[in-house]
Amino acid sequence: MPVYLALLRGINVSGKKIIKMEDLRRLMTDAGYLNVKTYIQSGNVIFEGSQSSGKEIGLAIEAVIERHYGFEVSVFVLQKEALESAVDNNPYAEGREEEPAGFKKLYVTFLSDTPSQENFEKLLQAPIGKDLIDLEADILYFRLESKASDSKLSNNLTESKLKVRATTRNWNTTLKLLSMME
Repeated sequence: MPVYLALLRGINVSGKKIIKMEDLRRLMTDAGYLNVKTYIQSGNVIFEGSQSSGKEIGLAIEAVIERHYGFEVSVFVLQKEALESAVDNNPYAEGREEEPAGFKKLYVTFLSDTPSQENFEKLLQAPIGKDLIDLEADILYFRLESKASDSKLSNNLTESKLKVRATTRNWNTTLKLLSMME
């Protein structure tokens, strides 16, 4: 059975859209997914499923969450090969090494679709300071000049400029999720 990674966007942030990972594991198991594991509180779920389409699984998980919690959450579902490709194609990373402690400036943003070049140009023209961004199909990479809390790059800015849904993970989390899928 294929192994998948579900990335939930915008849960457990600033006391909004609270989903306990223990409850999420139980909810997904009850929905028929197997070997459900979560990583940290930001909505990273590794599981096995029989459906073949990541988009189909994402929509199914979104529906389960909305029925149970009463709010909408965007869910991005990837197979291991897609996550490997995202890691291998990061132009700002030196292979699959973690960033040194306290130096969390590399991020990977997973997009619901490949944005148009015109919309990517709009993001490049946004006031993002010296932060670096690069687009590879439906993955946006960025390297921050300073701390994430100082950056203007956010999922909201990305979504408004690119006209697609987005969820972001730091580099170390992305690498950990890949190792959990292996």
